[in-house]
Amino acid sequence: MTLPQMAQLEFPAEGLEQQIASVTVHKTFDWDFDVGDFRLKDGKLIELEGIEYLKIWIQKALRTVFNSLIYENVNYGSEHHSLIGQNFHPDYSRSEYERLIREALLRNEAITRVENFSFSQSGARLTIKFDVISILGQTNEAVTV
Repeated sequence: MTLPQMAQLEFPAEGLEQQIASVTVHKTFDWDFDVGDFRLKDGKLIELEGIEYLKIWIQKALRTVFNSLIYENVNYGSEHHSLIGQNFHPDYSRSEYERLIREALLRNEAITRVENFSFSQSGARLTIKFDVISILGQTNEAVTV
């Protein structure tokens, strides 16, 4: 018994699909949120990977209004801004903040869970702290509204 040679095998043209794995690059440039500009080292942008990338991505996503003009038709940003200034029951507001923040962050396929929310009020400012668990590691994050 002989095995067929590869050159003699025939494959039908229809029905064959080339499958290419989608590889997401988890990199970004360091951003100074206080100044509103990129951080530089020796005049060059600082590239971040891993959990440091994720921290920047999280803050950018939460500071961006979902579907804002600059990111129109892109599934990016958060809708939690819509709750600011509303007079809802505190329990409802907290539940909605959790839901909207979780939805915004889980759009990044590296993030697997957003949990352990805590809220603290200082005057008119509400600080929301939470844990983000991802394939890149875990981080504790916060957003103030």
